[in-house]
Amino acid sequence: MKPHRVDGAVTVLMTVVFLLVMSLVLVGLESARQQGAVGMVNLAMQTSAESVLGEYYAPLFDEYGLYGLYDVDIKEELARYASAAADPTADVPNGYFGESKSNYSYAFEISDIALTRTVGLLQGGPSICRNQMIEAGAVSGVQELAELLLRAVRLLKDSEKSVEALEYQQRIERELSKTDAKILELMTLLDGIPTDKDGVRLKENGTFTPMAKFAKRAVSAPVTAQSVHMNNESFFRQMENAYVDIKTQINDVAAAISNAAGAEAPEAASRGHVTAYYAIADALKPTEEAIKVLDDLIRLQETYRPMVEEFEEYLETLKPLVEEDFYKSLEDGVKVMKKYIGEGKDGSEYHFREMRQTLERNRDILAQLKEKMKVMPVRMAEWKSLYMNLPGMAEGYSLDWMEIDYSQVKVSTQGSSLWKAVKDAITNGIVGGVYGEDIELSGATVRWETDKPSSYSMGTLESLYLLPSMSSEGSLSASFLSSVLEGNLFGELLDRLADGIVDLSEKLLLITYLTTHMTSYADEQRTGVLHYEQEYLLYGNNSDSQNQKSATKSILGLRAIMNVIHVFTDSAKRGEALAIAAELLALLPFPLLIKLTQYVILAVWAIQNAYLETAEILRGKAVPALVTASSFQLSLSEAFTQTKAKRIAAAQAYESPGGFCLSYSHYLMLLMLFTSSDTLTMRGLDIIQFNLRTKYDRHFLLKDCVYGFEATMTANCPAVFTGISFGNVLPERITSYEIKENCAVSY
Repeated sequence: MKPHRVDGAVTVLMTVVFLLVMSLVLVGLESARQQGAVGMVNLAMQTSAESVLGEYYAPLFDEYGLYGLYDVDIKEELARYASAAADPTADVPNGYFGESKSNYSYAFEISDIALTRTVGLLQGGPSICRNQMIEAGAVSGVQELAELLLRAVRLLKDSEKSVEALEYQQRIERELSKTDAKILELMTLLDGIPTDKDGVRLKENGTFTPMAKFAKRAVSAPVTAQSVHMNNESFFRQMENAYVDIKTQINDVAAAISNAAGAEAPEAASRGHVTAYYAIADALKPTEEAIKVLDDLIRLQETYRPMVEEFEEYLETLKPLVEEDFYKSLEDGVKVMKKYIGEGKDGSEYHFREMRQTLERNRDILAQLKEKMKVMPVRMAEWKSLYMNLPGMAEGYSLDWMEIDYSQVKVSTQGSSLWKAVKDAITNGIVGGVYGEDIELSGATVRWETDKPSSYSMGTLESLYLLPSMSSEGSLSASFLSSVLEGNLFGELLDRLADGIVDLSEKLLLITYLTTHMTSYADEQRTGVLHYEQEYLLYGNNSDSQNQKSATKSILGLRAIMNVIHVFTDSAKRGEALAIAAELLALLPFPLLIKLTQYVILAVWAIQNAYLETAEILRGKAVPALVTASSFQLSLSEAFTQTKAKRIAAAQAYESPGGFCLSYSHYLMLLMLFTSSDTLTMRGLDIIQFNLRTKYDRHFLLKDCVYGFEATMTANCPAVFTGISFGNVLPERITSYEIKENCAVSY
């Protein structure tokens, strides 16, 4: 039997198939292991980064609850933490894992760590720190603060419509009062009464000397107070001898001429002619000038008429929104305004057009009479010829509509210290104060630094100064009083209030954080570099005393606003002030000027009461948030005779009433509500940096603190399954993999 030969091709084929199957299996295993290694490198990167964040600067967190890395080598710390994840056997006794890493399926080696980006705590402005402060404030809770501030804000907002109406009315009245200066000119030109900007110019004995030339020097009927349209008896008595009844004079001369028997005119006719002529000449030029003044007044009336009509329409919409007494006072104001535009209902309005028509007719008559009479006749025939026509030429001359209301004008008889005090306040402003010997302000200061956080903030940080015309010592300049007349006292505050309640929930959380971590003048325990830290948040000065005085000024401003709103809308107080204004301006027959002076008196009264309330607040007392007739402390006479000593004594003796009252601390919170969050945040960081530099590290700067970072880790992971040798049957082995992972973390 022939031997059977076995072919080895099948064995080789099976071996190759086996190797291919094994390779596929090993590659699959290696691929799965590789994905696990990628996950482990990523986990190591994340864990290392978060571990580095755990090295936050402890004083910053312990004292103020803020996170930030300071004086940390981020790259080195990442490498240290990641190395433990790469080689878990490094810190374990050899007997546990064994000396090799074969039991560690995802062992890898770090070849590089790159820090690609860092985000500083102050980068981009205050937003990072503000958010941390808001979160810390949320932990503290803000319900009580929210209720307090919202109630206080509501009180201010409730006055908004009244404030708007007051300012609107004052702006129109201020414009209309420009008419008064022209009427002063008219008083002199028409009635011959000497005037200046303060009214009638009186001599020491209370009388005046009539002007030599004035339009009503030539009258058209026997001289009486009624015929010359002078409704002030005292003025008429002083002017009586200055008038000349030219009609009567001309008729008397004509009668004397017609009855004369001789060839010459009687002496009485010559005297009458001269008297009438000079009266006509003295009246003509002032008449022409008065027409020009009336042209200006008519133009002003046309300009102001739409303004008054628009305000009247505005009042109709306001009626259901304000108190009845206040609305009635605004209506009374409209009546006065209408007088100025010639639409009054009581007969006291100014009839400038009719007055001008009369003056134009009189001017033409006076000009003709003057021309005819300038050469005195000599012969009787000339006299008769002249006076045959003169009485008829004078016939149209009259003083119709030529009346200015002097009924309220009188010489003031008041000489008491109260009246002098009122005049001094209007002229020079109030001089007072809220600090006494019982108040000692902190002398703490900080030196000027270029690296404080607020110097890195974006945009302008503005302090809140409600009443810039008040000094920190509590004196009030006349410029503030003039601002009352201009009707711009309240708008800024209400605008700030509107801005302050945007994102109110976050603002309240921020204020809660700041008042929890920072002290003020009202706190007994103070540990910081500055003792009045909350005041620094508002004003940013380098000394406690400056910041506290600025805070006092703003509190005074808030109290002044509330007081001014009250006295301007309280009918009883408006009546008292109007009576004084009318007495002070007794020589000025101008209702609007008297009203504007009334506003100044009311403002001074309100400010004096605000001074007293502020003095009480500085002494730890709480005053009612809403000013009412019952809570208003000063009478009008007390307001104008108040001295600093009286104010301090009253403040020390004051007892806070029940109800909704606000203390010094409350007002600081309210002022923070009106101040931008960015300003508060950056100045708060100033305080934090001041204190940490003093207490822990004099080189510490918040700008050097890191809030977050990005990094890249490069790792080499050895291959396990694709590194098996098959006698070089298969292609080149894969012995390791390079893995790159990115990471971005922040607090």
